[in-house]
Amino acid sequence: MSRLPAVKVLVTRPKLKAVHLAEELAEAGAKPIIVPLLTFHTRIDDGNAKLCQEGERFDWLFFSSTNGVEHFHALLSAYSSLEAWSHCHIAAVGQKTAEEIERLFGREADLVPDDYTADALAATFAQAHDSASRILLIQGNLSRPALANGLKRNGFVFEKMVVYDTVEEISEQELLNDVLKKEQPEVLTFTSPSSIEAFLAFIDDAELEQKQLDKLCLVIGPTTEEAAKRHGFRNILLPAQYTADAMIDILVHFYEQRTGE
Repeated sequence: MSRLPAVKVLVTRPKLKAVHLAEELAEAGAKPIIVPLLTFHTRIDDGNAKLCQEGERFDWLFFSSTNGVEHFHALLSAYSSLEAWSHCHIAAVGQKTAEEIERLFGREADLVPDDYTADALAATFAQAHDSASRILLIQGNLSRPALANGLKRNGFVFEKMVVYDTVEEISEQELLNDVLKKEQPEVLTFTSPSSIEAFLAFIDDAELEQKQLDKLCLVIGPTTEEAAKRHGFRNILLPAQYTADAMIDILVHFYEQRTGE
């Protein structure tokens, strides 16, 4: 039995990740529409090539997203080896990031906080480790400063490594406007502040943009929720767990409440 009505749901995740979410939505009874607004490019430059060969300088690797894991792994494959970094402990924000570490690195993360936020990771780490720890913070070019700020507040010195760049999928702008005008999805999904910013930037009509702000806006994580509020969305759903599966669960609950089931 379908868990959702045949509601149209806009999926804005990058192509590879959009497929999984769309399949789950369709299985639950919704009608997903994929319009990927962002893509990610591994940052290949001399600085990253050099840093990949300096694993001995670090005790800990900190990851705040699956993207960071994937692109760091790609850089190590190009310029170094997993073995050269095998002595490092690994900290991760969220279970999905930890699962990606296990998949690509063949080992479990050493530290995953119960609360899937950067602040929680920094606080949990500070409780058990001293400031002598040599940390490499692995990020994207648009990563939020929460984890870096949390480490600073707790007296840790670290280096940053930007392993990927977030790029808007300009080629999808025409498709997005066409979908919004003709398909008129009832639910919008966003998994990062960047996806919200790209969504609004791509809309070519002010009246059309205003109409979107009243739609159900389904987000992952507090930073994406804050971005949605900041940009004027009025009906926002945030799951307790910051995963795609939890997004679907809270959407199901929302429609059950509406229908009184």
